[in-house]
Amino acid sequence: MFLTNKAASKRWLTFSILALLSSTACEETNTVGVDFIQESAIQVDTVFIDQIDLIEIDPYLGQLSYSALGSFQDPLFGEISSTLYFKPSINASSTDTVLDNMRFEMRLHLMEDEIYGDTSSTAEFDVYRIQNSWHGPSFRQSTEVNLGVERIGGFSDADIDTNGNIHVALGGSWDAFYREVFNVDDDSTRLTRYAEEDFGLAIVPKNTSNRIRFATISTSRLLVIGQEDTSSYGMQDWAYNIEREVVDPIPNRLLLHNTFEQVLKLDLKSLGEQLPNTNFVRAELVLEEDTTRANTSLSEHEQRLNVPGFRMSEGDFIDLAYQFGFSDNNIINGYPAKGRFRFDVTRLLNDQIYNNNPIKNSYIYPYVNAGYIGSNILYSNDAPPDKRPRLIIHSIQSEELK
Repeated sequence: MFLTNKAASKRWLTFSILALLSSTACEETNTVGVDFIQESAIQVDTVFIDQIDLIEIDPYLGQLSYSALGSFQDPLFGEISSTLYFKPSINASSTDTVLDNMRFEMRLHLMEDEIYGDTSSTAEFDVYRIQNSWHGPSFRQSTEVNLGVERIGGFSDADIDTNGNIHVALGGSWDAFYREVFNVDDDSTRLTRYAEEDFGLAIVPKNTSNRIRFATISTSRLLVIGQEDTSSYGMQDWAYNIEREVVDPIPNRLLLHNTFEQVLKLDLKSLGEQLPNTNFVRAELVLEEDTTRANTSLSEHEQRLNVPGFRMSEGDFIDLAYQFGFSDNNIINGYPAKGRFRFDVTRLLNDQIYNNNPIKNSYIYPYVNAGYIGSNILYSNDAPPDKRPRLIIHSIQSEELK
């Protein structure tokens, strides 16, 4: 879906300042061409970005380092709910047997400090069987997962131990099926039946939950507990799903999530064509964050996870979700500083102007952060001039041109 605000880009302000004072020159003793720069001036141009396209991306949410589970009514970004899916491994040989007096537990490992929501509350969950096939490496937000009605287990995150683990008893029809298949003598039959007849389990937050936790499924285990010993099995597959409430637009603001419900698409190529043919020292794309609204919208015990920065991807990409979530190619990082995100786009503009290498599609999105959920609120292209997205161009103006 595309939401477009169109207008012509325009030049805002041009002024000249001395490039270096004598004191600065003394400090920068290793600067190349100091004499030339001292005879010149730095021309600073600000160009507003008046066209921003908002596009939706269907992100990959399977087999990430962290998986979300829970729900939170975020007063700024709206209600969000996440269900976690997992499938335990099964013994690949017939050397072990599950006896009648043995039981199953999942040892779920949660990150202790990373909580999105009300830190003073507790979250409760139910476990259900999944009714259809799914595959973690290709799992996207749009992947449909159907759940059975039988409750297989349940827990509260208040039950977490000092090691960050919660022990969840698993029973019902899943217990009976897993026990039966585990004890099949023929290895090939066991693995085939497990692949074709069982699709794993889902951890679903109860309506009373008001916070989201993050699990490391790669370090969680299925425990087969006997009277004398316990066997441990890893997780074969995992993923999580997000349901996010659609909130009313906030004037002059952009709500962006690192789950890519909206990302920014910019036409830097057209902007570059409007710039003068000058020697760029530096070109920066600047985005402003509404830190006041973000910081004052939460109650006393509520918190959000910080987004460590934004990224820009420039290129013609076949799979945007893969590029945004996993690729380190064609990336320009924008790190936060005093409520601003700055991207160095000097190379892109110079390549277009001097090397006849046009800038390709440019996308800006919050850093995905390995499965953690984070959001930002930015000023849009309709905001006041000092807050709008803009290019700041620093170029050298020689004495001959002044």
